[in-house]
Amino acid sequence: MYDEEMADIGDAAAAQIELIEKRLPAYLVHAAMAGAYIGIAIVLVFVLGTGLLGTVFEPLSGILMAATFGLALSLVLIAGSELFTGNAMIMGVGALSGRTDWGDLGRVWTYSWVGNLFGSVLVAAMAVYGGVFADSSLVVDVAANKMTLSPLELFIQAVFCNWLVVLAVWCNFRLENAVAKLVMVWWCLLAFIGAGFEHSVANMTVLTLANLLPHSTAAVSWSGWLYNISIVTAGNAFAGVVMMGGAYWYISESYKLELPSGSTSVSTFSSADDD
Repeated sequence: MYDEEMADIGDAAAAQIELIEKRLPAYLVHAAMAGAYIGIAIVLVFVLGTGLLGTVFEPLSGILMAATFGLALSLVLIAGSELFTGNAMIMGVGALSGRTDWGDLGRVWTYSWVGNLFGSVLVAAMAVYGGVFADSSLVVDVAANKMTLSPLELFIQAVFCNWLVVLAVWCNFRLENAVAKLVMVWWCLLAFIGAGFEHSVANMTVLTLANLLPHSTAAVSWSGWLYNISIVTAGNAFAGVVMMGGAYWYISESYKLELPSGSTSVSTFSSADDD
């Protein structure tokens, strides 16, 4: 059960290590593209949300923002790039399956995170100095809330968030049809943005925007940026390895176990599930 998906994810993990070893700058550019794609979606989300402030449609702004953010992961998966939060699961499966090792996981996580940061900050700076936001109130209010949540709140919301994000990535490996993949991305990201969960790479753009835009809110600061991103990164990584990668790897391995002589092998049930 899930043998094909595990093999594909293991191959994806190994391919990242190969690129890092052969052309690290190319890998960093690939990761920066993911940060930029997420950042572009964040800018769009807040431009749309800000446009509804003070109108009769303001109560619908949350739904619109959540429905729009699917652009982010759609670009990452379809156009191709390296996203830290997706790599939380991919490299976890690679290490658990033996396709790569835990040192490889550390390298990919580090380089993808750094690349994502560069792309995210670049898009945030371009939006600010390009005059995209005439009204910074919504961005600043959201950022202030993110920077003042307790560590436990941030960690749990980060776990919820990447559980949903990596579910979309997992479905990308499970599905063949491009439309079906995009539908699952849309649903998973609608749930994460709609509930206001915490995504480390998305927050790189949101919190950078808030710090660069004019504001008088003491809760918004670069120390608050570091506080949020560090805890949310840990929660996202935990969800990718434990809630998704580790769980599906364990299920897959369990289906390979042989029952005692005279009993039906667990693996005989896998064909029914895979059909």
